[in-house]
Amino acid sequence: MSSHTLYTPEVRAVVLAHYERAAAFIAANFPLAPVEAIEYYPGPGGRAEYTASLHRPVPDSIPTVEIGEFGHTRRYIAVAQNSLLWLVHHNAIGFASWTPSPRDPESVGFGRIILSARYGAIADDLESAMLIVQSVLLDRRIACIPVLGGDATAALFIPFCDAPTYDTVRAWLHDVAETAAAHQPALLTTAIDPPKQRLVHICVATNAVGRISALPYTLAGNAALEMITPIDWAELGTVRNGAVTAHNSAERLAKGDVFGQQATALGMQPFAELRR
Repeated sequence: MSSHTLYTPEVRAVVLAHYERAAAFIAANFPLAPVEAIEYYPGPGGRAEYTASLHRPVPDSIPTVEIGEFGHTRRYIAVAQNSLLWLVHHNAIGFASWTPSPRDPESVGFGRIILSARYGAIADDLESAMLIVQSVLLDRRIACIPVLGGDATAALFIPFCDAPTYDTVRAWLHDVAETAAAHQPALLTTAIDPPKQRLVHICVATNAVGRISALPYTLAGNAALEMITPIDWAELGTVRNGAVTAHNSAERLAKGDVFGQQATALGMQPFAELRR
């Protein structure tokens, strides 16, 4: 991360004001999770540059976490209110993680299914895809939290209470994705190189240590500075993708921690029960 000011004063002010409101929610839901900060050059809408593991000292007040076996560890900044704000002061706009268990940064806390509208697919397609995947999960006795992303994307976060391994969760989610795509092949695809037609792509590959996706309440680095917005299922179709940005997020955040409320309600979902 750079120590000099990269963005205009106006961009810096709106990004900082957003995280002064949102950082507490992010830290409450993903305490001490390894985090990658994302800068955008020459500003929002530009080229993304990610920080990976740390290669230089950080202040003692900034929490860190080590990943890997002894002798082959990598050190990351960990999610906390002060660490996120420190990174914003060093030009971060977005934040991403692999959402591990608070007990073990190499085991799953939240599984994630990423949905992306492709080749002219619209918000209605994305919302329909979210409902289809939700239905497949509910058939397997698992509930998820809907999160609207930036740039016509969405994510379904699946809380697990028993810290399963990434390999087992990813294999299970591949089956969920394939089942959903088989239900609606005219809408959904899991193909790595999908055909150039109006489709919503399902990806579960980020369910692995070091494979990141955007955290709820963080900002997409697009020109609008859209917020990665958790919603209730009842709000789907009412709160639209891209409607909440850094410029107006205060109103949405005043409603409270929508993600955390759902995560608490779903908190006793053991992955081990699915394998019986």
